[in-house]
Formats: sequence, C-alpha cells, structure tokens
Amino acid sequence: MKKINFAVIGAGVGYHHASAIFNNKNCKLKYICEKDKNKIQFLKKKFPNTIITTNEDIIFKDKYVKAVSIASYDHYHYSQILKCIETDKNIFVEKPVCSSLSELLDIEKKIKRKKIQISSNLVLRTCSLFKEFKNIIKKNVGPPLYIEADYLWGRFFKLEGWRSQSKNYSLINGAAIHMVDLVMWILNKKPKYVTAYGNSMHTSNKFKGNSFNLIILEFDSGCIVKISANAVSSVPHEHNLEIYFENKSVFKHFKNKFYFDGNKKKVNLSQSYPDKKNRATVINSFVNSLINNKNTNIVKKKEVFDVMKVCFYAIKSLKKNKKLKINYK
Repeated sequence: MKKINFAVIGAGVGYHHASAIFNNKNCKLKYICEKDKNKIQFLKKKFPNTIITTNEDIIFKDKYVKAVSIASYDHYHYSQILKCIETDKNIFVEKPVCSSLSELLDIEKKIKRKKIQISSNLVLRTCSLFKEFKNIIKKNVGPPLYIEADYLWGRFFKLEGWRSQSKNYSLINGAAIHMVDLVMWILNKKPKYVTAYGNSMHTSNKFKGNSFNLIILEFDSGCIVKISANAVSSVPHEHNLEIYFENKSVFKHFKNKFYFDGNKKKVNLSQSYPDKKNRATVINSFVNSLINNKNTNIVKKKEVFDVMKVCFYAIKSLKKNKKLKINYK
C-alpha cells in the first residue's frame, strides 16, 4: 500500500501530531513547518528523513502532500485551511478550527466543493472513562436531567504567551470547546440554545480576555448543561463531568470515578483517565478514513462544524448578554 504523504505545521502540540503520523505505518511524514529555530535541531534528530522548514508554502506547493495537520497558533488556522482547500489537501486541525463564525462558514462553504476531509483533535472522546459514560447513557431509559462539565485549565501562564497577543482568542474556543464536544458526543445531540457569561478576575497585565467562562446549553429534551472553562483556579489540569438522571447519576470529579444506581448504591468505575495513550487514535482514524476514502473519523466533518458553531454562538451570547438560538445551517 502506498503511504500517505503528510505535513505538520507547528511543533508545539503539533509535535504529538507529528509523532502519531511518523509512527503510523501508512504515513510518510514529509514535512514539519516550525518557525522557532531553537526546535529545529531537535526535530531533525527526532524525525529523520523529514524535511524541517520555516516556510509553510513549500508544503502547499508540493502536489504529493495529501494531508496537512495544522497545529499553529489559532489565528493562523483560517489562512492555512484555505490553502489546503485550494491545493486539495485533507485537513487535520487542532481546535479551534478558526477564530470567527464568518471564517467557519466560509471554510464550510468552500470545503463542500472539494472531495477532501477535515477532522479536529477533540481528544476527550478517546478517554476510556468517558466512553463508559456514553455507554451508561445509552443503556439508561430517558435523557439526563442535568449535566455539569468543567474544564479546569490549571495553567494560566499559557494565556500570557501568544494567546495574549491574538486579537480574537477566546477561552471558549481554547478550553470550553473540549467539554462542549464531550457533552454533544456523549448525548449524540445538539443543543438548541446557548447563554454565556464570563469574567476577567485575574491579576495578569498581559492577558486582557476572560479567564473564566460559564456556558448554559439547553436541549430539546429539556436537559440543561452547565459548562465552565476556568483558567486561573489553583487546581491541577482536570476535566470534571457529572450527569444526573432521574434514577441514576454518574460522576468524574478529580480522582473520583463512580455512579449511583437506581437503588442509590455507589458503584466505582475502573476505566482510565486521562488515558493519554489513546489520543493518537484521533489522527489514526483520520488516516484510515483517507485510505478507505470514507468519513469514518472519530471526529467527523459535520461534528467539527457543529461544535464550532455552538462555541461561536456562545461567544456571541457573551458579547450580546442574552440567550441565543443556535443556527447550524
């Protein structure tokens, strides 16, 4: 089988993308584009026979490159995705896909005209514990009544780097998006309404945006979901999730993993969290979908656009200070 020629743009989190592609027997990691010259020698040693460049344009000019993993700073994603579309290259992009709803709608419109695939690195779907949560919901009679999903960043220093210089950076797109996607994936439903709140009660002079966001999602079933993105709290990096049914409740709260059954009996869960060893499966499923020429990604094209629309409407709600109905068209 002929290998798929891949390129990676950005070797921060993109280093993990590159490692997954390099270790996939169906791929050839042809290029890594990284502008930080201090990383170049390390990358050359780690990925022999891969071209390390500071110029992304050579990737788009190479007709043999069939897929690009985009892991650059968020505000570069839109222009790089458009270059991929123009040159017929499949796209794997670190979240968020882009920085505005208008950019997203433009990408969605242009990608429909092409026979290319797009997926995004929404890795919480690969966690064994959250897969079990999804299975529990499938087996339960009736929808959940209420869900709490908290993204505790525990790494405020990250907001003081390139994010503090990015015009449209939002903690909703950078952090809350993971919990929005997790809830939508677990429920296999899309919310109808969104209301968002935020504050910037932090002491940094570098980052000017919200360091805390709260999102309320409302579903047709009546289920209400509260999602928070907390960049400044003095806790470890965690993803907490609580799901309440009439006769059952499921919890992941820091190191505690359990549910209460219909008889209010506590049952501990043994599935792994954060289960990082499985995260490469998102990229590997993308590779398999290219080989099979089918949209069999763990994160499918429509799901990518739907979760981004929820997040952009949350940002819009925050600015307008009112509840909004989400338009998925």
